[in-house]
Amino acid sequence: MELTEYEMRMNFAKNLSILRNSQKRQLSQKTLARVLLLSPYAVNAYEACRAAPTAFAVYQVSAYFKIPMERLLTTILTEKKR
Repeated sequence: MELTEYEMRMNFAKNLSILRNSQKRQLSQKTLARVLLLSPYAVNAYEACRAAPTAFAVYQVSAYFKIPMERLLTTILTEKKR
């Protein structure tokens, strides 16, 4: 199945929000931004799907949450799948 760039951006936006708000972590956008070496504005823009994430941002999220980059972009995560 081929995904469009827009669909990948939407998946990343939803997944970032799911991961940030998971019961295990409950991180603010500002705190997550600091941990990932991103600006709070960037985290907000990615979650709102107002900006395409950079390769660095996808990598940082992947490394921090220990989820493959491909999965962040191509599927919608759920609490049970993690």
